Amino acid sequence: MAITKILNIKESKGRNPASHLENALQYIQNPDKTEECVLVGSINCLPDTAFEQMVETKNIFHKTGNRQGYHVIISFSPEEKVTAEQAMYVLEHFAKDVLGDDYEAVFAVHTDREHMHGHLIWNSVSVTIGKKYNSPKGNWKNHLQPITNKYCKEFGLGITP
Repeated sequence: MAITKILNIKESKGRNPASHLENALQYIQNPDKTEECVLVGSINCLPDTAFEQMVETKNIFHKTGNRQGYHVIISFSPEEKVTAEQAMYVLEHFAKDVLGDDYEAVFAVHTDREHMHGHLIWNSVSVTIGKKYNSPKGNWKNHLQPITNKYCKEFGLGITP
């Protein structure tokens, strides 16, 4: 069984508005947590230059303020022996389902805890049309968790109601 959480990455006041986004991207790609970055992937950008690409997208569409991105955490139950490869599959397919070709995103599996878990960070601004992503109330329960459940079922893992 996997639990999906979504967090907002807010603008940093008084400095680079996107510094929280940059910090989040650095955190999820930590080599000590990701088997030396083997467990890092991305869609619509490159992990090594994702921050710069995201800032450029914001600049192109003149949307550099307010919400900078989103951070999803998918945590698998320690009772279920989920492999890093399975977790990567769930994260990558989750990202593609939710974001398609519209948003730059980096995902990573962390193996530094007793339970397998993954992180997904994406730009708040669409790379294709410049629209900001909207995560309405109830998005987690009605949209995001069912997507995680869909991919967990493929591996015979429990699902979160």
